[in-house]
Amino acid sequence: MKRLSVIIAAAAIVAAIAALIVPMWTMTSHVSLDPFAFKMIVLMVIGCFAVGGGLMFLIFYSARKGYDDRVIYSPPKTWTHESPRKPPL
Repeated sequence: MKRLSVIIAAAAIVAAIAALIVPMWTMTSHVSLDPFAFKMIVLMVIGCFAVGGGLMFLIFYSARKGYDDRVIYSPPKTWTHESPRKPPL
């Protein structure tokens, strides 16, 4: 039941966004852009995907190499329980 409510909520959000965007899109259909503007838009989209893809790569690389694992302190081999100094936490 919870899954169905999430799907319905997501569909409602998409429908609301579409209901807002479609009229704006049709109102601006008479506006023309020069080729330079289209090139800049394409470069921006490619750049956004490159940054997003690079960040996702770093997340997976970090997880696979173990950089995200919990750090556990292991005391030096010379440390004993009788030492006056305790190791840092």
